[in-house]
Amino acid sequence: MALEQDFEGTYPQLFKRLQDFLHSQFASGRRTLLIIDEAQNLELSALEHLRMLSNINADKFQVLQLILVGQPQLRDQLVKPELHQFAQRISSDFHIRPLEAAEIDRYISFRLENAGAVRPLFTKEATKMVGAAARGVPRMINILCDTALVYGFAGGQQTIGVDIVRDVIADKQQHSIFPVRSDV
Repeated sequence: MALEQDFEGTYPQLFKRLQDFLHSQFASGRRTLLIIDEAQNLELSALEHLRMLSNINADKFQVLQLILVGQPQLRDQLVKPELHQFAQRISSDFHIRPLEAAEIDRYISFRLENAGAVRPLFTKEATKMVGAAARGVPRMINILCDTALVYGFAGGQQTIGVDIVRDVIADKQQHSIFPVRSDV
């Protein structure tokens, strides 16, 4: 993460070193991109530091592009009055909405095919139940499907049906902090 740079020194020294690095990358025709996942967990002071980093430029060109990835709480954080200057610097933003019922089967199939599956592993009814329990949220769909695949493997099943998904949902409701719908 140190970009092959020394990370010892005071804040002003480190900031200057980073600024010099970014300018040298830009002068060499390279683009520097910083991606921060789980950005909803950043404190206001960290977001203010990122705002300061966004001020580093070469003439009219930005030498650092920032991408913040996070849960809906990130959006809630960015609209706070304290972050007004930071929010003004955001050139584009995107929110992934929950998947519609018609999209869930295709989503699960796509993920499985990319993992190497050569045939459908979930019945249509099972994917429908997963989607309803997960409220269409991709991360929750992934967790339910992963758990269902483990249950299926442990039970020697070739295909994941509603019985396995029902067991996964029941176990998640009873033994987990996972927010699964109980009316499926």
